[in-house]
Amino acid sequence: MSASITVNGRDQAVEDGETVAGLLERLGLGARYALVERNGDPVERTRYAEVSLEDGDRLVVARPVAGG
Repeated sequence: MSASITVNGRDQAVEDGETVAGLLERLGLGARYALVERNGDPVERTRYAEVSLEDGDRLVVARPVAGG
């Protein structure tokens, strides 16, 4: 069974038990550099592999940009 979440304003299907790390990998975003908010709360990078996504979750995913 799958769940429906929103990532940066777009609907995204996820499998039951899929983690933040798994989603980032599947989307090609690389957990090492991505910053994630789940339902308005920041997710610590060290917990990406532990945090399971649930139906209705709203994620904001950002990648820091260096420049000058």
